[in-house]
Amino acid sequence: MNRQNLLIISFFLFFLIQSSSLWAEVTASTGRTVLSIDETIALEIKSSNGSGTPDLSVLQDDFQILSRSKSQSYSMINGRSSSTHSWNINLLPKRTGEITIPAIQVGNETTQAIHLVIQKTSTTPGLDGKEVFLKITVSANKQPDADASNNDFYVQQQILVNIQLFHRIRFTNATLTNLELNNTVVEKLGNDSTYSKTISNHRYNVVEQHYAIYPQQSGTLTIPALIFSANAEISQKFSLFSRPGKQIISRTKPVTLNILPVPANYTGKNWLPAENLVIESRILEDVNSIIAGEAITRHIVVRATGLLSSQLPAFSVPSSNTIKTYPDKEKLTTQMQNGKVVGSRRDTVAIIPLAPGRFTLPEMKIDWWNTRTNQQESAILPARTLMAQENPEQTANQSKTLSPDTEIQSQKNAASKRDNSPADMKKTPENIIEKIVYKESNISKNPWFWISLALLIFWLVTLALLFLVAAKKKRPAAETSAKENSRHEKKDHKKYLQLLYDRCQENDASKATRAIVIWAKYYFNQPMLSGLSQIIELIDDEHLIDAINHLEKSQYSVDKESWNGGPLSTAVTNFIKQNEAHRRSVQQGKNQDFALLNP
Repeated sequence: MNRQNLLIISFFLFFLIQSSSLWAEVTASTGRTVLSIDETIALEIKSSNGSGTPDLSVLQDDFQILSRSKSQSYSMINGRSSSTHSWNINLLPKRTGEITIPAIQVGNETTQAIHLVIQKTSTTPGLDGKEVFLKITVSANKQPDADASNNDFYVQQQILVNIQLFHRIRFTNATLTNLELNNTVVEKLGNDSTYSKTISNHRYNVVEQHYAIYPQQSGTLTIPALIFSANAEISQKFSLFSRPGKQIISRTKPVTLNILPVPANYTGKNWLPAENLVIESRILEDVNSIIAGEAITRHIVVRATGLLSSQLPAFSVPSSNTIKTYPDKEKLTTQMQNGKVVGSRRDTVAIIPLAPGRFTLPEMKIDWWNTRTNQQESAILPARTLMAQENPEQTANQSKTLSPDTEIQSQKNAASKRDNSPADMKKTPENIIEKIVYKESNISKNPWFWISLALLIFWLVTLALLFLVAAKKKRPAAETSAKENSRHEKKDHKKYLQLLYDRCQENDASKATRAIVIWAKYYFNQPMLSGLSQIIELIDDEHLIDAINHLEKSQYSVDKESWNGGPLSTAVTNFIKQNEAHRRSVQQGKNQDFALLNP
């Protein structure tokens, strides 16, 4: 198998490894994936859960373990502390060919396997025997022996610059020219790496610096000569100290690159030149237990080899008539993984189904340019349909509560039927009088006519008096009942309003949400009301709407940002005052109109 095929196999295996380790808590990485039999390689194992130690016995067949060390780091992000345990193992391969660093057990987790290509002993022509020399390699791939003859790159494409310092003596007062380029973004990748290498029977210590550069305009880009200078260290007899000796200077040759413009046939929205790009998503909650009105959290991850995380576009889920969405803070990560620069962006969005039933998360698509095949490709996240179940609390409230509007309408319909009954129309006094008066044309001459008419009038007057007396007796009771109900309603409203104020004072977003829903049910006389979005539909006060939106957003934030209940409490108070003033103004207008109609 020739060298080119080995590199291709190494590349594809690398992407299989990376896609499987997207959510891993334990990772393993090396500075390179291609090296010679006389070079050492550093294996770094990181664990974010802090449990267990790596089992290195699986390495003994193919590698000699030269040294090992352990370190621990702590970080504080958004009030949350986390720790990372790192193990650094220095390895020397025992044979040439394809060697795999197998999956290593760390506690209950395992690392991903890493495929290496071990070549025969290499030399560096023209530099053999020198005590110190400097070497620069420019390529799109992070391979120390990559073909650097092809110096054509696209604008904003990642170009890897590898600077190697070989030395087999000790020195002092060392300096190295900084890598500075015009119209180019220069990013240093990780810390300097060190290893040893044998060249022409000389053992060299090697210090490597890794850079990623991103040209911002097309044309010619020249990397100027880099210069290393130092003084050789001379040891002195009978002394613990050494003195500086002769000056050592080593320099690289300038490197000229040809930067190509964006291809004319590229149709993507964002120019993304990369070796590989994938988009994935993950819903943190159980998709079979989604409840209408309750938020679920979705992570959308874009991962690209050959791009910084800052170059990747943002993704979210748009609101619709079935869902409401709240984007949260993104997480950007750029890492060196097995000799590859990988940028990832994770966007988090809270999604709230507005009603029971099916809802669809739309398809997401991102176009990018494959720098290996020189073709446009697309990464697609398919649309996904989920089912929201009915909120059991809302169902219980609906079964227990009768809408006041429905009850009032039923009473009106019943009264209307009574008033329009044909039987009642026949029994009205006007019909009775009409029958008596017009029964016979000469009835007015009969004296019994006048007697009957007088008795009828007396009966009607008596009936009217009895009706008035009964109405006067019922009116105080009705007024008393209405006043009592009004007092109870005002008392309930005051109680629930005070509960809302208490929750705002506690700065508890979850309890304040429940309190404002209960208050709104009584204030707006809407027993079916169940969510903040329904409250917003009932009001037109801008300050109160903003306060409710802020309350809802803080409640569904992944980081649970601190919520201050003061603005919501103030907004509710002002809304009630303005609403009451408006009601009084309308009532006064009605009274004035009534006075004009009844002078």
